Amino acid sequence: MFQGKTSLGFVAGLFSLFLMGCASTMDMEDLQARVDANTAQIKQLKHQGGSGTVSQDSVRLADIENRLDQQKARLANLRGRLDVIDHRLDTLMEKIDEQNARIKSMSQAAPLSSSPNSMAKTTTPPITTAIAPVAPPQGTSGSAASVPPPSADILYRQAMNDYQTGHYQLSKKEFGQVVSLYPQSHLASSAEFWVGQSEFNMKHYDKAVSSFLQVIKNYPDSPKRAVAYFKLGRSYESLGKKKDAIHSYRRVLELFPLERQLDELAKRRLSRLE
Repeated sequence: MFQGKTSLGFVAGLFSLFLMGCASTMDMEDLQARVDANTAQIKQLKHQGGSGTVSQDSVRLADIENRLDQQKARLANLRGRLDVIDHRLDTLMEKIDEQNARIKSMSQAAPLSSSPNSMAKTTTPPITTAIAPVAPPQGTSGSAASVPPPSADILYRQAMNDYQTGHYQLSKKEFGQVVSLYPQSHLASSAEFWVGQSEFNMKHYDKAVSSFLQVIKNYPDSPKRAVAYFKLGRSYESLGKKKDAIHSYRRVLELFPLERQLDELAKRRLSRLE
């Protein structure tokens, strides 16, 4: 029950952030239109050389340039707000992803703990007969040979914690270990996605593109494919590859029509590029 309420809280938070992002994007588009109009008006005034007295033209030009500076400052502020909202959206998505993985892991473990055989094992008294320790093979270290790597869940949680605290180089390495050590795990596709996110946040956009493409190509059933296409578009935008970015956003709309919030974000990115 608590987990259900928590999931609903995450979804509500995600939706509210999405609405904030949409509002900020609309404000940005409106401001950009005003900036463009004022810039065009300044160019026209300078080109015409003025139709009235010199003082009147100078005052009018100074007034427009002052408004333009204010609008550019507001535009920069809105872009900063959008970056913050994007980061908070990423963080909420991480928490939802982590909770879903935990719930799935618990549901898989529950039948084992409640089976008759496991019950019998827990009630059987321990054997107290002393057993001589087995010597490790020659040429190997006993401690090194007996220590297995951390589980996929432990590695994933540690990587997510490092990601959320801004240690992207470390989180990239740990998410990569989940993929390489546990390629069949239900966490593998999500870990590959967060490798890309870590690279994106470090501005390694070429490497981010590679990771998002891996999610798309290697995990056809991954719940991360839709957002991987979107973040692929963002990475291409950052690289200045406009055509590739447009193609990625269009794939979001074509392949994932039910992802309404993501579709809306993709449409808004497309409106800037087309």
